[in-house]
Amino acid sequence: MEIDIVDKIEKKCEINLDWFYHSIYYDKTKYSSILTEGIKCNELLHRTGCGVYNGKYYISLSKITIPDNQCFRFYATLKPSFIIDGIEPIKCVNIAEYERYIDTKDPRRMGNYDGEYQYYYFIQHTYIIGIVYNLLEMQKRKTKFKRDQIIELIKINSLLEELDIDIPIYDYSRRDKVLVHEINKEKIKYYSKKFYDD
Repeated sequence: MEIDIVDKIEKKCEINLDWFYHSIYYDKTKYSSILTEGIKCNELLHRTGCGVYNGKYYISLSKITIPDNQCFRFYATLKPSFIIDGIEPIKCVNIAEYERYIDTKDPRRMGNYDGEYQYYYFIQHTYIIGIVYNLLEMQKRKTKFKRDQIIELIKINSLLEELDIDIPIYDYSRRDKVLVHEINKEKIKYYSKKFYDD
Protein backbone atom coordinates (compact mmCIF):
# COMPACT_ATOMS: atom_id res chain seq x y z
CA MET A 1 0.00 0.00 0.00
CA GLU A 2 1.48 3.35 -1.04
CA ILE A 3 1.55 6.27 1.37
CA ASP A 4 -0.98 8.21 -0.70
CA ILE A 5 -3.48 5.33 -0.43
CA VAL A 6 -3.00 5.27 3.34
CA ASP A 7 -3.93 8.96 3.36
CA LYS A 8 -7.04 8.23 1.30
CA ILE A 9 -8.39 5.59 3.68
CA GLU A 10 -7.79 7.45 6.96
CA LYS A 11 -9.13 10.49 8.79
CA LYS A 12 -7.89 12.20 11.94
CA CYS A 13 -9.73 11.66 15.20
CA GLU A 14 -9.21 11.79 18.96
CA ILE A 15 -8.83 8.89 21.37
CA ASN A 16 -9.46 8.58 25.09
CA LEU A 17 -6.51 8.11 27.44
CA ASP A 18 -8.75 6.03 29.73
CA TRP A 19 -8.86 3.19 27.19
CA PHE A 20 -7.01 -0.09 27.78
CA TYR A 21 -5.43 -2.36 25.16
CA HIS A 22 -5.15 -6.12 24.82
CA SER A 23 -2.61 -7.03 22.14
CA ILE A 24 -2.67 -10.32 20.24
CA TYR A 25 -1.45 -11.45 16.82
CA TYR A 26 -4.24 -12.00 14.31
CA ASP A 27 -5.79 -15.43 14.06
CA LYS A 28 -9.32 -15.67 12.68
CA THR A 29 -10.53 -18.26 15.21
CA LYS A 30 -9.12 -16.35 18.18
CA TYR A 31 -10.41 -13.00 16.96
CA SER A 32 -13.86 -14.43 16.28
CA SER A 33 -13.97 -15.84 19.80
CA ILE A 34 -12.85 -12.57 21.39
CA LEU A 35 -15.25 -10.44 19.36
CA THR A 36 -18.27 -12.65 20.07
CA GLU A 37 -17.49 -14.14 23.50
CA GLY A 38 -14.91 -11.88 25.15
CA ILE A 39 -11.30 -12.00 26.33
CA LYS A 40 -10.50 -15.00 28.53
CA CYS A 41 -7.72 -15.70 31.00
CA ASN A 42 -5.37 -18.63 30.46
CA GLU A 43 -7.39 -20.91 32.71
CA LEU A 44 -10.53 -20.37 30.62
CA LEU A 45 -8.46 -20.96 27.48
CA HIS A 46 -7.00 -24.16 29.00
CA ARG A 47 -3.47 -22.84 28.37
CA THR A 48 -0.44 -23.23 30.58
CA GLY A 49 2.85 -21.36 30.59
CA CYS A 50 1.44 -18.33 28.80
CA GLY A 51 2.30 -14.79 29.75
CA VAL A 52 5.01 -13.62 32.11
CA TYR A 53 3.14 -12.01 34.98
CA ASN A 54 -0.57 -12.50 34.30
CA GLY A 55 -0.51 -16.20 35.21
CA LYS A 56 -3.63 -18.37 34.96
CA TYR A 57 -6.30 -16.00 36.19
CA TYR A 58 -5.49 -12.54 34.83
CA ILE A 59 -5.54 -10.87 31.42
CA SER A 60 -2.67 -8.55 30.45
CA LEU A 61 -3.49 -5.01 29.36
CA SER A 62 -1.62 -1.83 28.56
CA LYS A 63 -2.61 1.82 28.72
CA ILE A 64 -1.24 4.96 27.06
CA THR A 65 0.44 7.58 29.17
CA ILE A 66 1.88 10.87 27.97
CA PRO A 67 4.78 10.80 27.39
CA ASP A 68 4.46 7.27 26.01
CA ASN A 69 5.32 4.43 28.34
CA GLN A 70 7.41 1.40 27.40
CA CYS A 71 4.57 -1.06 28.04
CA PHE A 72 2.26 0.44 25.43
CA ARG A 73 5.08 0.85 22.90
CA PHE A 74 6.21 -2.75 23.41
CA TYR A 75 2.81 -4.40 23.11
CA ALA A 76 0.33 -2.25 21.23
CA THR A 77 2.65 -0.99 18.50
CA LEU A 78 3.96 -4.45 17.56
CA LYS A 79 0.64 -6.31 17.33
CA PRO A 80 -2.97 -5.51 16.54
CA SER A 81 -4.78 -4.58 19.74
CA PHE A 82 -8.33 -4.64 21.04
CA ILE A 83 -9.43 -1.36 22.63
CA ILE A 84 -11.33 -1.86 25.88
CA ASP A 85 -13.39 0.72 27.74
CA GLY A 86 -15.52 0.64 30.88
CA ILE A 87 -13.44 -1.72 33.03
CA GLU A 88 -11.33 -1.11 36.13
CA PRO A 89 -8.25 -3.34 35.94
CA ILE A 90 -5.46 -3.57 38.51
CA LYS A 91 -2.36 -1.46 37.90
CA CYS A 92 0.73 -3.66 38.08
CA VAL A 93 3.69 -2.69 40.26
CA ASN A 94 7.32 -3.72 40.15
CA ILE A 95 7.60 -5.28 43.61
CA ALA A 96 9.69 -8.45 43.69
CA GLU A 97 7.70 -10.12 46.48
CA TYR A 98 4.56 -9.98 44.29
CA GLU A 99 6.12 -12.62 42.06
CA ARG A 100 4.76 -15.28 44.44
CA TYR A 101 1.21 -14.27 43.47
CA ILE A 102 1.56 -14.62 39.69
CA ASP A 103 -0.33 -17.92 39.44
CA THR A 104 -2.88 -17.08 42.11
CA LYS A 105 -6.11 -15.06 42.17
CA ASP A 106 -4.53 -12.57 44.57
CA PRO A 107 -4.96 -8.96 43.36
CA ARG A 108 -1.33 -8.06 44.07
CA ARG A 109 -0.12 -8.01 40.48
CA MET A 110 3.45 -7.64 39.32
CA GLY A 111 4.70 -5.92 36.18
CA ASN A 112 7.89 -4.35 34.86
CA TYR A 113 6.48 -1.31 33.10
CA ASP A 114 4.43 1.78 33.76
CA GLY A 115 1.11 1.47 31.96
CA GLU A 116 0.89 -2.28 32.59
CA TYR A 117 -2.42 -3.57 33.97
CA GLN A 118 -4.20 -6.87 34.57
CA TYR A 119 -7.88 -7.76 34.71
CA TYR A 120 -9.28 -10.73 36.56
CA TYR A 121 -10.54 -13.75 34.62
CA PHE A 122 -12.79 -12.47 31.82
CA ILE A 123 -13.61 -9.32 29.83
CA GLN A 124 -17.02 -9.31 28.17
CA HIS A 125 -16.99 -8.62 24.43
CA THR A 126 -19.30 -5.63 24.95
CA TYR A 127 -16.37 -3.73 26.48
CA ILE A 128 -14.41 -3.98 23.21
CA ILE A 129 -14.92 -0.69 21.40
CA GLY A 130 -12.32 -0.83 18.63
CA ILE A 131 -9.17 -2.32 17.15
CA VAL A 132 -5.72 -0.75 16.68
CA TYR A 133 -3.87 -1.72 13.51
CA ASN A 134 -0.75 0.33 12.72
CA LEU A 135 -0.18 0.84 8.99
CA LEU A 136 2.68 3.25 8.39
CA GLU A 137 5.23 1.34 10.47
CA MET A 138 4.81 -1.42 7.92
CA GLN A 139 6.09 0.88 5.17
CA LYS A 140 9.59 0.41 6.62
CA ARG A 141 9.58 -3.36 6.18
CA LYS A 142 10.17 -5.67 3.24
CA THR A 143 7.67 -5.58 0.39
CA LYS A 144 6.34 -9.12 0.85
CA PHE A 145 5.93 -8.66 4.62
CA LYS A 146 4.16 -5.32 4.02
CA ARG A 147 1.71 -6.98 1.64
CA ASP A 148 1.00 -9.77 4.12
CA GLN A 149 0.19 -7.21 6.79
CA ILE A 150 -2.13 -5.23 4.54
CA ILE A 151 -3.93 -8.43 3.60
CA GLU A 152 -4.24 -9.19 7.32
CA LEU A 153 -5.93 -5.82 7.86
CA ILE A 154 -8.33 -6.65 5.03
CA LYS A 155 -9.10 -9.96 6.74
CA ILE A 156 -9.82 -8.25 10.07
CA ASN A 157 -12.12 -5.82 8.28
CA SER A 158 -13.89 -8.71 6.55
CA LEU A 159 -14.26 -10.58 9.83
CA LEU A 160 -15.96 -7.59 11.47
CA GLU A 161 -18.39 -7.48 8.55
CA GLU A 162 -18.96 -11.24 8.69
CA LEU A 163 -19.75 -11.06 12.41
CA ASP A 164 -21.89 -7.93 11.89
CA ILE A 165 -19.80 -6.02 14.43
CA ASP A 166 -19.49 -2.29 13.83
CA ILE A 167 -16.46 -1.05 15.75
CA PRO A 168 -13.78 1.30 14.39
CA ILE A 169 -10.26 0.35 13.35
CA TYR A 170 -7.61 2.92 14.29
CA ASP A 171 -4.10 3.51 12.98
CA TYR A 172 -1.89 4.82 15.80
CA SER A 173 1.33 4.87 13.77
CA ARG A 174 1.15 8.67 13.38
CA ARG A 175 -0.30 9.28 16.84
CA ASP A 176 0.35 12.67 18.40
CA LYS A 177 -0.75 12.44 22.04
CA VAL A 178 -4.53 11.89 21.63
CA LEU A 179 -4.69 12.46 17.87
CA VAL A 180 -4.73 9.32 15.70
CA HIS A 181 -6.26 8.19 12.39
CA GLU A 182 -9.40 6.14 11.91
CA ILE A 183 -9.38 3.72 8.99
CA ASN A 184 -12.35 3.92 6.65
CA LYS A 185 -13.54 0.32 6.41
CA GLU A 186 -15.48 0.86 3.19
CA LYS A 187 -12.40 2.29 1.48
CA ILE A 188 -10.35 -0.71 2.68
CA LYS A 189 -12.84 -2.91 0.81
CA TYR A 190 -12.53 -0.70 -2.26
CA TYR A 191 -8.73 -0.98 -2.38
CA SER A 192 -8.52 -4.61 -1.23
CA LYS A 193 -8.69 -6.11 -4.74
CA LYS A 194 -5.43 -4.35 -5.63
CA PHE A 195 -3.48 -6.32 -3.04
CA TYR A 196 -4.86 -9.70 -3.99
CA ASP A 197 -4.37 -9.12 -7.72
CA ASP A 198 -0.93 -7.43 -7.80
